[in-house]
Amino acid sequence: MQNIKISIPVLLVLAFTIGILLLPGQTNRIGIEVGKNNYINFQISYQLLLLGIAIISMISSYILNPESLKSILSIGNLSAVGEELKIFGIKKGDSWLKTGVSLSIFISLATGIFMYFQLKGQTIDYSLLKTGFLWIVLFSLTNSFAEEMIFRVGINAPLTNLLSPNNIFLISAVIFGVAHFQGMPSGIIGVILAGLLGYVLSKSIHETNGIFWAWLIHFLQDIIIIGSLYLLKSS
Repeated sequence: MQNIKISIPVLLVLAFTIGILLLPGQTNRIGIEVGKNNYINFQISYQLLLLGIAIISMISSYILNPESLKSILSIGNLSAVGEELKIFGIKKGDSWLKTGVSLSIFISLATGIFMYFQLKGQTIDYSLLKTGFLWIVLFSLTNSFAEEMIFRVGINAPLTNLLSPNNIFLISAVIFGVAHFQGMPSGIIGVILAGLLGYVLSKSIHETNGIFWAWLIHFLQDIIIIGSLYLLKSS
């Protein structure tokens, strides 16, 4: 019986992952146009479909473990003490207030440097940020929220008290990594980097008993990535 309880949320998130990978091909069916910018039109359709999957994921998590879901969907204890994780420079006894701020800065710097080299050498019209800034923020909010609901909450909430925390983090990391095979960066490197990020974000949810740090860190990366893609595809 316990194996079934463990398998159901994992299989559901895998199904959601397949759905997400198929989303780009489905956006034309919605056909929402708010202007001449094809990237904005694409993102509106994509984000609506993604939010639909996220809502289904949240409903599933509530059915499987309502108390855990209610607890996770909060700010949590922002200063909770976390376990050591050397690869991210987290020392034993470090609070998540320190860790969350540090990760927000250094992961964002790494993402920014990577995206800088994607933009370097391209003909970029940076003045487009004036008209696209609000769209970039909106898409980053919805994308980070939806993916956190699916890949973190969809795993952490149902599997709490069924598996060890580390196993929960690993499952979330692996699925999140696979889901970003076609992301930015793409391929194996993208899978590994997204997997590492997924692990530490899942860890933050477990140790703070809240979504704040995971969503914030994820949102900051999406601002950089979606903003860069907006410039690349709009210039």
